[in-house]
Amino acid sequence: MILFKVSVLITAFQRPHLLKWNLFSLARQEIPFSYEIIVLNDGIADETETLCAVYQKRLNIKYVFTGQRNRQGEMKYRVPGFALNIGAKLSSGDVLIISCAEMFHLNETIAHLCKPVVIDPKFLATSIGMDDQDASFLDYVESNGGDFDYEDYLHNYPLLNTSLPFLMAVKRREFFAIGGYDEDFVGFAYDDNDLISRLSKNGCRLCLTQAQTIHLYHPAMMTTMFKARR
Repeated sequence: MILFKVSVLITAFQRPHLLKWNLFSLARQEIPFSYEIIVLNDGIADETETLCAVYQKRLNIKYVFTGQRNRQGEMKYRVPGFALNIGAKLSSGDVLIISCAEMFHLNETIAHLCKPVVIDPKFLATSIGMDDQDASFLDYVESNGGDFDYEDYLHNYPLLNTSLPFLMAVKRREFFAIGGYDEDFVGFAYDDNDLISRLSKNGCRLCLTQAQTIHLYHPAMMTTMFKARR
């Protein structure tokens, strides 16, 4: 039996209403190995910390506030790679799972993602993902206490580009071998694209697993920033 530990890194930026479902769906899983979940709040002090406290014992959560730059009242967005680098340095897992607040887990995602990376450290284990672009899935789980219609997931939503680390496992040593995220990037997903490109150039390769997830609807970040400044 191979013993290892996994660290799930979850970035959050003003999305406690979505993180709630991420943690809810994680708490329903059976995780058959040692793990920690590190939630990185890169926004403002909000309900995120309280939510983490609710799940702290069940999920071994570590809450980390990384939004010090926002304490003067003006929200300053930056790519999630900043917070993920902080989380990776604080983590103790042999395997890192990179995630964002708005992922809803449909099956035993953590177990599915970790096993290939333990077998081959050059694997980047990714999930089967769908994109809730019209908020219908989010509305459904909110109305039904977290239950979901599996048939709707299979047939009614466009595919998510899971070659990017929306929900992806990487060996810790591979992440640090390339220096983690490049924090100089700006704009949506450029830091993610760059991370995968550099991991690939270092010999890593994607491995699709049976982990199933859906990316919950949320407004574009620029819309969120505009509302925050009003």
